[in-house]
Amino acid sequence: MITSTQSMSFGIDGHVITAHIAENHLSENTRLEIGRISDGKSLTALALWPDQIRSAAQWRHSKPWHYINIDDGEIFPTLRRSKRGDVLSALENAYQELKNDSLSLSKRRQALAFFIHFAGDIHQPLHVGRSSDLGGNRVDVQWLNKKAKRNLHWVWDTGLIKHQQLSAANYSKSLDDTTPQQRHNWQSDRFLAWAQESKALRSQVYEFGYKTQPGTVAITEHYVARNTPLVEKRLLMAGIRIAGCLNKLFDTQDQAMLKTNKNSCATAENLE
Repeated sequence: MITSTQSMSFGIDGHVITAHIAENHLSENTRLEIGRISDGKSLTALALWPDQIRSAAQWRHSKPWHYINIDDGEIFPTLRRSKRGDVLSALENAYQELKNDSLSLSKRRQALAFFIHFAGDIHQPLHVGRSSDLGGNRVDVQWLNKKAKRNLHWVWDTGLIKHQQLSAANYSKSLDDTTPQQRHNWQSDRFLAWAQESKALRSQVYEFGYKTQPGTVAITEHYVARNTPLVEKRLLMAGIRIAGCLNKLFDTQDQAMLKTNKNSCATAENLE
């Protein structure tokens, strides 16, 4: 299930970083159960799989699951959602399937892979994007005076992370520094809040300064310096929250600890 004929290039490091951080915060009971479900596959391998398979004929229907379109003046409760699905519904569906121990291990393994991946995607502000520019895919950019044609979505999926010139393993180590209170606060939010946060951050994403030529945005060192801390915080939050949701499912101690917080790891429509 984890193998594929082609790998997608965008966002690989980001998903690896969030998976590494999540692995660092799994309880031993959760780690054992995930090892059983995943047949020993790492969270990193699982996190990359949904991008690797989405161009395969049998998985093309999953492409809309990686994002949700919502314009600036829209709100989630009244948003007209795509019938093909979106990252918010796909995240919830994956989590519900992962919960269901009556499903086969292969089905739960797929659900685990989708959950880890979509949890990462929803923390990237442009995966909760404007429909007018397809989450920044239609915003052409000049990246640090380079000649290669890029777009704004690439900047946030890949460019800001790659610019630090760190391996994903070392990057995750440098980011993984939180207090127990931070982890508790981040793990207390429902999936909808994750999406709302990303939407709110778009105002900073679209602050460019100036354009180099008509229709092309200049991504400068100032833009990179200003936004790198933001993308790093989102990577960290995603990893911490993935671990929290998995511990809630598979560790009885975490289940007891989160018993009073029924909002965590749920959508607005599925609160108990």
